[in-house]
Amino acid sequence: MKKMTVLLSLCLLLFSCDFVEPVSSENTIISKITIKNGQNFGFCIGKCYSEMVISGNKVEFIVKERVFEENGVSTKDYNYNDAIASTKISSINNVLDLNKFWGLKDIYGCPDCADGGSEWIEIINEKGDSKKVTFEYGKTVPGIENLIISLREERMALQTKYVTGK
Repeated sequence: MKKMTVLLSLCLLLFSCDFVEPVSSENTIISKITIKNGQNFGFCIGKCYSEMVISGNKVEFIVKERVFEENGVSTKDYNYNDAIASTKISSINNVLDLNKFWGLKDIYGCPDCADGGSEWIEIINEKGDSKKVTFEYGKTVPGIENLIISLREERMALQTKYVTGK
């Protein structure tokens, strides 16, 4: 009887595996890369630089504050670590086309000209190869508009959570 119970349990276990939803390739893309997204205003005093680094389901948010002092300008760095929601990871995966991204130019427009600010997205693959695309603050790049919007939303949420508190 014990052998029959064990055999039945093994069969149920094997057949139940068929009903487990497989991990889609969308979920594996972001787990194999690091995405950096940030903004900078070059001639600014205050918290004018922020960068979000997504690696797997973790996000690091880096803020640099330029402080005017007697001896000149100094920089204070703030680092925050958080988890990124699985819904946000799925959202980014849904709009991420690595082939399209790797085919883009490095610079669009005139980022940080006349202190208009700049934004960037950098992707680092599992081999350590990277591609960085820099563009004017608040603008988008043809072909990756939805990726920019999705990353910008997450970065702004972190900005609100850790910096502005609104």
